[in-house]
Amino acid sequence: MIIGIDIDNTITYTTEMIMHYAMIFGRERGLNTLPDPSEYYLQEALGWSEESVEEFFDIYLERIYREVCPKEQAAPIIKRLQQQNRIVLITSRNYRFPGIEKVTREWLNANDIAYDQLILNSTPDMYHFSKLAVCMQQEVDLMVEDHHDLAQELSQFIPVILFDYPYNRKVKSENIMRVSNWSEAQQWIAQLNRASGNGSCLA
Repeated sequence: MIIGIDIDNTITYTTEMIMHYAMIFGRERGLNTLPDPSEYYLQEALGWSEESVEEFFDIYLERIYREVCPKEQAAPIIKRLQQQNRIVLITSRNYRFPGIEKVTREWLNANDIAYDQLILNSTPDMYHFSKLAVCMQQEVDLMVEDHHDLAQELSQFIPVILFDYPYNRKVKSENIMRVSNWSEAQQWIAQLNRASGNGSCLA
């Protein structure tokens, strides 16, 4: 199987790291630092202006990606999956931000995250892009994701394992399997692999 995996909030605790630095940035500038967890984007979650969000990411984005913590069991489970599957990391991180691809590859290596290919966002949108075309081009059989809109779109074509967050709880589809950790994700992947006739190599 070819498994597509998002990075932020699936392999990592990115939202938590963003909010850590958002609190520092917000306090320095007298901005709201109490987020609405049901909102994904900082403008909606904190009520910041677009200019404040852009300034925040200009200052902290690379640091966030460098310091973010991996989710428990992500590294060993993905390494195990790679033994029998092709792993394609598909991220909305935009390579047009100076240093983002470099810091991402360094972080993946430092945290022992196994993968066969890394695909970053190359669109004009610096924070978000549709992953459907990439999944179709790469012949991805299954996507591991957290973003509500992306999960909904992808689920019309392939199964999606969705890491549970308050901002994606309205998303529902028979083709979406909601999980809270990598052990649960591994169980779903094993089940999908068996259903596709590839045996129980992931169990």
